[in-house]
Amino acid sequence: MPKFSERIGAVEVPKLIQLEGMDDALRNTIWNFLISLFNEGESSWWCAAQYIARFFQKKPVDEIPPTDFYCREEIKSYFYSLPWYEVYDLVEFISESHKNIYQYSNWNKVKIQAVFNKIFEAELSGYRFVSEQLVPISNSAETASIESAIDIAARSGLSGAQTHITAALQLLAKRPNPDYRNSIKESISAVESVAKQLGSHEAQGLSGALDELAKKIPLHGALKAAFTKLYGYTSDESGIRHAMLEDSNVGYDEAKYMAIACSAFVNYLATKSQEYGLFNNRAN
Repeated sequence: MPKFSERIGAVEVPKLIQLEGMDDALRNTIWNFLISLFNEGESSWWCAAQYIARFFQKKPVDEIPPTDFYCREEIKSYFYSLPWYEVYDLVEFISESHKNIYQYSNWNKVKIQAVFNKIFEAELSGYRFVSEQLVPISNSAETASIESAIDIAARSGLSGAQTHITAALQLLAKRPNPDYRNSIKESISAVESVAKQLGSHEAQGLSGALDELAKKIPLHGALKAAFTKLYGYTSDESGIRHAMLEDSNVGYDEAKYMAIACSAFVNYLATKSQEYGLFNNRAN
């Protein structure tokens, strides 16, 4: 369930991924890893500051402080002043250059980028190192679909769907242990909630609710069949909902996909229902 502060709108509901920004948790976690990379022994921060100034900032190296302590403060201040996209520039630069700064380090580019990828996944960054380059793993259309589903559900009085989608995001963003399995359950429950609220509360499962809703609005047969099968995936004895399933091979990718797909279907059902006047016909 959403926290009280989130239900009343006092705090922002977590987004699925961070594509056009960087929250404090992500920035701080990146900085904490940089600390471990720059703690390479005597004068290590001075070496890092010199290299960053010369090849990344392109500023005079004689302005670099003469001691490790002040170099660390200099780099930290600079890091926290950067806009989010330049933090990624610096991350990419450090992964490429670390071996040049510390010739005898145990860290190499592959290891560094692997750790950054774990950080990005844990903190819901929308970027990953792929083939040694930072690339987006999602796009703004996907996040817009989720935000639109929450908005249209709220405006249309589809409170169940709004609650389920919000809960799905919160479980996906839960730290330090995201709950992918229950996030998927909440995503598909959002579709079921809309179908029953607009179709029939007495209907059996999602399939029955969609059958009832199809009597009121035109539903594309392929879409209806696809979500009925998807609901089956989350409901049968080998699926996500089965109480005995403790070792399900479910992770971020599956939970993210379900959040996006189910949000898109909520948008579709709500928009179609508006088009055919179902909201006007519902009792207040």
